[in-house]
Amino acid sequence: MANCKPFSVDLTQDQSGLPHYEPPPCQVACPIGTDVASYVGMIWEGKTAEALEAIAATNPLSGVCGRVCDAPCEPACRRAGADGPVAIRALKRYVLDALGPTYRLPAVAPDKAKRVAIIGAGPAGLTAAQDIAFAGYPVDLYEAQSKPGGMALWGIPDFRLPQSVVQDDIDRILQRCPGISLHLDSPLGEKVKLEDLRRSHDAVLLAIGASAGKKLGIPGDDGAHVIDGVTFLNRVNGGDRPVLPKTIVVIGGGDVAMDACRSALRLGGVEKVIVAYRRGPAEIPARRYELEAARAEGVEFLYNVAPVAVLDGDDQAVLRCKKTALGAPGVDGRRVFSLVEGSDFDLACGLVIAAVGQKAASLELARHGLMDGDRILTRASDMGTKLERVFAAGDAAFGSSTLVQAMFQGHKAAYYVLAALEGVAHPAPYRTPYRTRNVPVAQDQMWEKLPHQEPPFLGVGKPDPFSDAEAGYDARTARDQAARCYRCDTETGSADYSVKTREAIFALARVDARPADFVAATRARLARRPDPLVPGPATLDEMVFLPANLTRLVIDPYREACKTATALGAGLRLAQPMLIAGFEDAPDGVRKAVAKAIDEAGSAYVGRAALPGAAPWLQIVDRPESADPVAAAVLLRVSETEAPALPANRPGQLRGLIATWASVERVVAFALAQRVDLVVLDGSGHFGGAWADLAGAPDLSLLPRAVGLMREAGAEEAFPLIWFGGLRSGTDLAKMLALGAGAGIVDVAAGLAAGGAIAPSGLDFPAEAMERAGAGLASYLKAAASECSMMARCCGKTNVHNLEPEDLRTTSLRAQQAVGIAMAGRKKIA
Repeated sequence: MANCKPFSVDLTQDQSGLPHYEPPPCQVACPIGTDVASYVGMIWEGKTAEALEAIAATNPLSGVCGRVCDAPCEPACRRAGADGPVAIRALKRYVLDALGPTYRLPAVAPDKAKRVAIIGAGPAGLTAAQDIAFAGYPVDLYEAQSKPGGMALWGIPDFRLPQSVVQDDIDRILQRCPGISLHLDSPLGEKVKLEDLRRSHDAVLLAIGASAGKKLGIPGDDGAHVIDGVTFLNRVNGGDRPVLPKTIVVIGGGDVAMDACRSALRLGGVEKVIVAYRRGPAEIPARRYELEAARAEGVEFLYNVAPVAVLDGDDQAVLRCKKTALGAPGVDGRRVFSLVEGSDFDLACGLVIAAVGQKAASLELARHGLMDGDRILTRASDMGTKLERVFAAGDAAFGSSTLVQAMFQGHKAAYYVLAALEGVAHPAPYRTPYRTRNVPVAQDQMWEKLPHQEPPFLGVGKPDPFSDAEAGYDARTARDQAARCYRCDTETGSADYSVKTREAIFALARVDARPADFVAATRARLARRPDPLVPGPATLDEMVFLPANLTRLVIDPYREACKTATALGAGLRLAQPMLIAGFEDAPDGVRKAVAKAIDEAGSAYVGRAALPGAAPWLQIVDRPESADPVAAAVLLRVSETEAPALPANRPGQLRGLIATWASVERVVAFALAQRVDLVVLDGSGHFGGAWADLAGAPDLSLLPRAVGLMREAGAEEAFPLIWFGGLRSGTDLAKMLALGAGAGIVDVAAGLAAGGAIAPSGLDFPAEAMERAGAGLASYLKAAASECSMMARCCGKTNVHNLEPEDLRTTSLRAQQAVGIAMAGRKKIA
């Protein structure tokens, strides 16, 4: 990489400029790196023009994407796993709807002499044209059709994407980039010759698209009653409204199939539309929203079916099919299917629409040796071809993709075209640029409670069946949806940034805060973070609370106090979720003082022997017959080899199990079957011994594993999970509550608070500890409960048990792997 360097026209310059900016999951998931958090924040502030600038910086087809983008950002949203993702795509549409088609962005005039030719005015070609024009180079953009837009115009029906929206985007591009000259009705090989363009231009980019539909590849697929999905949609989008037969069968399960089936349903004469897909509902590639829309409009779905022949008749066809069986995933990640012999059946229909893929075709490029079957021979490394200064991008180069993937390829191709124009032989590899505009976090009191709201579904329009099938947001709904954003872009990734952010909030909320205070807080927030690749097990310090969530404390300083009451089963209700352990061998005076402090704090003690006094006792036993009738709960430590046997069920006494990583699967299954009251997760592997936390760092992955097992069984709240391992403070406890624990157990930290000192044998209590043990532990319990409550309240919660994984991020790769929460700047864990 020594020879790799940037060049003067560097498309990667669109960076934040912040030394520790970590792009949020939505931005990472977007192939073109859209600054989602900033434009969502601007919508909440009512700054729609600024929001469009943030969108259009990387997305020239902003209006198109606001309606039909497959929105990979939304499943990546941290709120998706809770009450639904931020409606990012719909918010993008709102911006364009609010500004209207006549709104324009500042123009960038060309100032350089070299010229570029781009063949194809689809998403990839338009994106590349805008990037190259921004860099100051004139562009000749050639389009074979009478209108620009490619498959965005000709392949997506009006009820999803009105053609006027496509034209509005293109008008904005051409107005913003006066250096682009658009040449319509200029097909490659007829009016435009590749050798002529190579002579007249300094670089050529091929973005011809994959505009030809594929056949089914079965007998009879060229019959009169069969049409490919691309041709069908092109005709409909061109204004054709034929009267079709009563029954239509669409073969396929992708975007073209969804558009084709819904379009067919809107045409005259059609009574039934069936989609036949060769895999099951879990494997169909269409977006959930598109599937739900098609079903709502009356489309029928037939899964695990593959066509084997089309028998053509005079008035209709017969589609002969076989049922399919699914096997293991193949190299592409999709499950391999096989035909079930003897499962043949026939579907009578008037028309078969084959929506099984697209391909590129060009005799002109084939004549130059640039075609490899139905694709252009293209190097993915630099988007180049075998011909010097001839590049390729889009579906014709790399196969069918989504709209936003095509735009990514347009950006990437433009980067290497500009490198060639600048004479850079070995440019640094292209990377999606990430940028933040540092928009303030929405201060909406209802930000956490506002629900996800889908745009209103309109279905088949009347009298025009091709009118919008989905409405946009009004201003109030858009603002509410924007307020829901967690604003993950405010993170720096520093291990201690949650504390820094909280301190900064308190400081900056003061009425006498000065500009210098803001500067100091910002510098502290951007302090150097530790190496995320440190070896060893993950620690609690590598999980932090989202600073954007923490800022919600200042929304309402008079908000009700955060509740800490904790129920561990019928009859065992505590004032707080922190339990104490470890004082088995402490001096009697210490044990007595500790028992009093635990009782007054509304906590409980966990151990093999009870403390003197009235504090609730959860007894640890190795055998069920050892259960003490005075214990509030009996916790059986499960052997990794023997089957557990529960203690006798005494009135009012809870029964529980203790699980380690090695036994958690058996413990959870047994606990669900026997309906135990609670389960203790021993992250250290040594719980029950003296001062077990001194044995080493806990395995944090145990808690997410247990929660996952309960979720798989459909019994996520069947019993509370109590965590042991590594807890020191209320913040540590809050983190484990967010991961799914109902309470936490502390031993060493509590022993130190009670005056103990670490010694080779564990903790020693000097004589003077007797006097302050009770007061020390009482202060510790009060502080820990307050701190846990404060972390929850800072996240906008009124109950510590409402903390969620979405309130956390990790700051190391090992923590990300252990708890399944994405590290700052990385994609969400599947």
